[in-house]
Amino acid sequence: MKGRYLSLLLILAGVIVLLYPTLNDRYESYQQQKIMKQWQDNLKYMDQVVDQEETERSPVWTPTSLSGGSADVQPKPLVAEATSAPVVEMPKNMEGVLLIDKINLKIPILTNATQANMKVSVASIANTGRPGAVGNYAIAGHRNLTYGKNFNRLDEVDVGDLITVDTGTKQYTYKVEKKLYVLPEEVWVLNGNDKDREITLITCHPMENPTHRIAIKGKLIETK
Repeated sequence: MKGRYLSLLLILAGVIVLLYPTLNDRYESYQQQKIMKQWQDNLKYMDQVVDQEETERSPVWTPTSLSGGSADVQPKPLVAEATSAPVVEMPKNMEGVLLIDKINLKIPILTNATQANMKVSVASIANTGRPGAVGNYAIAGHRNLTYGKNFNRLDEVDVGDLITVDTGTKQYTYKVEKKLYVLPEEVWVLNGNDKDREITLITCHPMENPTHRIAIKGKLIETK
């Protein structure tokens, strides 16, 4: 009897081990989707607030009387009804969205490339630049085995491709100028030159048993 229970436990443990990567991947994808939805809801709420403020400032002119074919027009200000705005939870530690059309990537950028943050998404590296600013805005991410997830396809990005960072208020578009394969200790790729507005995306290479890093480097070409 004990042998039978032991066999069942071993089988169960084996199933859990086999399913863990899939379940973990789905949980991380769920976390990304949740962050993106919070981001989108927040932007939608901001747009509603702006529209309401513009409506409150715009007077409506209505004719109040007619005499001799001409209208006596009096201004009648529009009074907006008080509405209760939905409470939108801001995404935690999120500073924007990274978009790369070449590899069909749209992913939240979290603040600080900690293990916890990079387990969920890509993240900015502390003490590097900021989006659109002079300096080198560096973003790190894992190359998950799931196709298209995080920086899984970063090696497909080439010189001339475009990278966009959407902060919610502005969009910064960078053009890739360099694609480098460097050793882990070559951290100079994260440095800025104090004059250009740069971006660097960095991940491990190859995906299994990595020995190097891929560094995709671009310069700002457009701000919207």
